[in-house]
Amino acid sequence: MERAIKIYECEQFLKKANEKDAILRKDPVAWAEIEKERAEWDVTLMDGLDDDEY
Repeated sequence: MERAIKIYECEQFLKKANEKDAILRKDPVAWAEIEKERAEWDVTLMDGLDDDEY
């Protein structure tokens, strides 16, 4: 039962996040800001690691 509740909570979280993304996508300025922020964070994904280190 606990697992089913956890799955349900995760599904609800993702549903709300997707709904909010859909609203933001309708606003080109807001969506551009989101994309800019994501691009800034993307450079931290490898955090100094070489391609063969992961």
